[in-house]
Amino acid sequence: MGSVDLLLAVVAAAANLAVAAVLLARSRGGAAVPRIFGRPQPFPRLRAAMHACLGLGMGVGWLVKDVFPPHSTGDTVLFNVTRILLAAGLAAALLAAFQHARPHRDKAAQ
Repeated sequence: MGSVDLLLAVVAAAANLAVAAVLLARSRGGAAVPRIFGRPQPFPRLRAAMHACLGLGMGVGWLVKDVFPPHSTGDTVLFNVTRILLAAGLAAALLAAFQHARPHRDKAAQ
């Protein structure tokens, strides 16, 4: 693995896991809607799960791909786990994109 590949893998893993941690920390465990860069982020737990899956799938999967020899059992297991993580990240991204947050009604205004 070249130095550029190593750097990209570390950046992908660190950035996605950092965004997941920020989403969970700012939402106080999913109880509130956090604002990141001035925009509300609905469904913070779902978005945090998406970023965790993408970070582990892309970054960590990329980092450890050269640990096992090609076409070995370990390489096959790692490939399947990475594929499952990326598919889970894609499914979470689609769910977050197509679900619309319901506005909170102000009970005092009614």
